[in-house]
Amino acid sequence: MKFLCEFVLICGQLICGLYVWAGEPLRIVKQNNTYFLEVADSLLGRDLLFGSRVVNLSVQKNISAGQTMSDPIVVRFVPNGKYLNMERRISNAVWDEADVAAELIARNHVIPVMQVFDLVRRDESRGVYVIDVTRYFNDEISELSPLPGGMKQGKLESKASGIVRFSNHENRVNVTTRYAYVGGKTPLVVTINYTLLVLPKEPMRPRYEDERMGYFSSVKTVYNTAKRVYRPKYVSRWRIEPRPEDVVRYQAGELVEPARPIVFYFDPATPELIKKYARLGILDWNKAFEAIGFKNAIQVRDFPGEDFNSEDLTVSCFRYIPTEEANAAGRVWTDPRSGEIIQADILWYHNVVRLLQEWRFIQTAAADPRARNKELSEEIMGELIRYAVAHETGHTLGMKHNMRASFAYPVDSLRSPSFTRKYGTTASIMDYARNNYVAQPGDFERGVKMTPPILGPFDYFSVQWAYTPIFDVKTPEEELPVLDRMFREKGHDPLYLYANMAMGPVVPDPSGQSDMLGDDLLKSSTYGILNLRYIMSHLIDWCSDKGGSYDRMIEMYDAGVKQFFKYMNNCASYIGGVYYFPGTVGQYEARYVEVDKEQQKKAVQFIVDELQESEQWLCDRRLFGLIGNKTETLMNRQGEMLATLVSPNLLSRLIGSVYPIEEYLQDISTHLFPDKKSWSEYEKNRQIAYVLALKKINDEKGGSGKANDYLKRTAVHVEIVRLSKKLERQVKYSEHIGFIMDLLKR
Repeated sequence: MKFLCEFVLICGQLICGLYVWAGEPLRIVKQNNTYFLEVADSLLGRDLLFGSRVVNLSVQKNISAGQTMSDPIVVRFVPNGKYLNMERRISNAVWDEADVAAELIARNHVIPVMQVFDLVRRDESRGVYVIDVTRYFNDEISELSPLPGGMKQGKLESKASGIVRFSNHENRVNVTTRYAYVGGKTPLVVTINYTLLVLPKEPMRPRYEDERMGYFSSVKTVYNTAKRVYRPKYVSRWRIEPRPEDVVRYQAGELVEPARPIVFYFDPATPELIKKYARLGILDWNKAFEAIGFKNAIQVRDFPGEDFNSEDLTVSCFRYIPTEEANAAGRVWTDPRSGEIIQADILWYHNVVRLLQEWRFIQTAAADPRARNKELSEEIMGELIRYAVAHETGHTLGMKHNMRASFAYPVDSLRSPSFTRKYGTTASIMDYARNNYVAQPGDFERGVKMTPPILGPFDYFSVQWAYTPIFDVKTPEEELPVLDRMFREKGHDPLYLYANMAMGPVVPDPSGQSDMLGDDLLKSSTYGILNLRYIMSHLIDWCSDKGGSYDRMIEMYDAGVKQFFKYMNNCASYIGGVYYFPGTVGQYEARYVEVDKEQQKKAVQFIVDELQESEQWLCDRRLFGLIGNKTETLMNRQGEMLATLVSPNLLSRLIGSVYPIEEYLQDISTHLFPDKKSWSEYEKNRQIAYVLALKKINDEKGGSGKANDYLKRTAVHVEIVRLSKKLERQVKYSEHIGFIMDLLKR
């Protein structure tokens, strides 16, 4: 294919599409108050990446300085008589120009015009076209606005707006413009940096996405008259290659530096504590690159000077975001032609530290006395920062979350000092396996580790798969057998399995979900709940300072409730759950394996039992006297959990399952309505919530009209009739049973 980069060893030098810019100028020239862009003949028809980023602004509203809400676009300059057109590449179609239908395919994917510039002059002696870009950059460029929707109000005031600076570089230009908006409810001033970057003539050779390995990707539509149209995905990854003069040494097994290492610059506003441990978190990934032959693949530097343009499209940064949002993120900009990462940011929001402290407390304070303090020690806080930054750095290398990694370890191994010191809590730092909530009081003193690993086995494997150069092939198709062998060499080892992030409270695959630990969720959740009970019983002692506020006590109580219901939802994933094993034909005996019936039934029993037990330890009257009565909140959460258990989505999973819907509903009813004469207020609340959820499905009007919808409703109706008969025997013992029977009959 015409754009694929070929690795060819010629005269000891690697020809691989590296950036070469001699004689290819793209330059801004200012004369008086007019800004001209010079475009060399050699750049005509070439692909350029055009992006924008906020430099500063007057009000934060879902965006801060250094961020952007828009991806860069690919443009090219094409002469048009006395004009110079800027075209925008919008099609993701790919074809071989040697294909018999290449001309016809091209006619269906014409590149449209985005902007037309009057040609100021044509400099024949220098071979450049000169256009006036003053008005273009002074006005809004709607295709590239980095601002979130609804932020701009009023109109653009030209008298207070305009280009404030520009810079020329070997392969790009930067233009920085100030925009003032007046007349709206909230006036706004924002400064935006635009970068126009010349992309290499030959894109990096793409690597196809594999569902066994989670990488961000972009979809292409490939046309080939010899085959059907197909839509491969190109993974996002940096161009990590040895220098041409180091290829032989690299192939001989020597460690070499890549031709172009990944460099992150630190925002000078970053607090020293964060900077100290963030640096470690970023550089931790060098160990994985060393394992495939590259040293110093990732480097960290301070801003080189005050005039350093950190908003340049080619500059990767650790950006400190001073907002109240508790978050961190890793984002990349890529060459959409190949997936090559051009630039990346690690975004560190101010309040993420508070979130890290909350997780550390609510998940490990029972086992680790150090986590009980209001202010964590630098050792603990530094470890948390390092973990979070390493996780986000993984995203900047192109990696997605791997929610399968924490299921790789046996639960009891998470209480082993030797195991946890070596492996931490998960096989990948890209999982959401926060801290070791399995560890029990006394385990820390025995040497059990409380936190995730620096890098897990899957992280090393992920770098190996995406970044190992494959020299003896010419196309991404030819890479596939080589890459497939990497997976098959790992056999069925659970350390090297992947699952993407699934949305919703109850995910379909119990082995691939966030905020869980271990290969037995009922067992690990039992340990976690034991810890929550211990923490709640000591919450007043650990979260109160004489003369201080009750805020921390309230926050940690709410965090404990949230953690408890995470355990409930995680365990509910067993119900109708299916383990998914991605792979090629023949790798596994089965790709889809149902959770066995006994495990599903145990999950139902566990959830109902723990909901009942929770009223004993989450309803501390002494604690409620300090933070307010939480009974209504807890009852609502329990009701929501029961509604989830009989939700249409979950019931759909049981159609054709080894655990029939009718038996499942009967099990829930049996657990919620035992044969006894009195019930607590919480039990009554759960019973009513369950019946209301059943009635909602039974009384549903219309629907999709599909037979399986009626199957669910039929099963629910049968259970309502059966339960009504059972309650007839209990109505004489409690008035609320009579109320429930009335509900069932309505």
